[in-house]
Amino acid sequence: MYHLNDLKLAIRIADLQNISAASRELNLTPAAASAALKRIEQRLNCQLFVRSTRNMQLTEEGQLFIESSREAINILELASNSLNINNDLLTGDLGLSMPSDLGRNIVSNWLDEFLAETPSITLTLYLSDHMSDLMEQKIQLALRYGHLADSSLKRRYLTSSPRYVVASPAYIEKYGEPNSPAELQQHKLLNWNLGNKSHQQWSFNKDNQPLDIMISPIKTTNDGALLREWAIAGHGIAYKNWIDIAEDVEQGRLKVLLTDYVTEDIPLQLVYLQTDYPRKQLRMIIDFLQHKFNEFSERYPAP
Repeated sequence: MYHLNDLKLAIRIADLQNISAASRELNLTPAAASAALKRIEQRLNCQLFVRSTRNMQLTEEGQLFIESSREAINILELASNSLNINNDLLTGDLGLSMPSDLGRNIVSNWLDEFLAETPSITLTLYLSDHMSDLMEQKIQLALRYGHLADSSLKRRYLTSSPRYVVASPAYIEKYGEPNSPAELQQHKLLNWNLGNKSHQQWSFNKDNQPLDIMISPIKTTNDGALLREWAIAGHGIAYKNWIDIAEDVEQGRLKVLLTDYVTEDIPLQLVYLQTDYPRKQLRMIIDFLQHKFNEFSERYPAP
């Protein structure tokens, strides 16, 4: 028989292409990891990996074995989840990934409420505007804006979040408001980018006629939370998702501009790894977040 931990180690070596990285991730010494891999190869009587000075690549036999091992571990986890589906004791850590502004400004406060109701669960929160790799980073759930490409991930639509052009009262008092998207080029614009992809096109629609404006920002950041802080501080005009700025608009820190124009309607979705029966705590937090976003949409209807 194969040890389950040995199989998990082999899978992580295949994913990371590095035995040292896999051993660190699983809290093993390199010697223990090498011994575990050797046990598997001796039992199979074949070589799973081709080793080089920089990485480890699967052999043809190794590819077949790793694919079968993934399926076997998934079956075991599904069986365990189905046995514990009605277990009232909820334990374990849940990893959640989400955009920085959404996490800091909104969701982190909700998670305190969730933890108060389920004290035996722990949460690890990953805040980044970069898209996380759920499998590699061992993240169970991710909140993502936009129309997502087809993948093996399951998803739940949470709400829509139109983008709006906003500025602070201090900025408006000093520089005035644009009366049309074309006038934006006469203003100080704040922009967001992701990696090498700069979002320098702001999209509008009026009378069913699309209007895309190419902007020349004075400041750009890859952090949505910082972009919001710049706008509140009066540094310029920003183009932000409604969820991120709804409370700021209600409390007067920001004002929505160009209200005669319709802007992009961006869906917010929750994605998670493909399983037939998510763990009970996973289902609970999915339902919890759905409920909180429903409440948010009722309290802060988009203009």
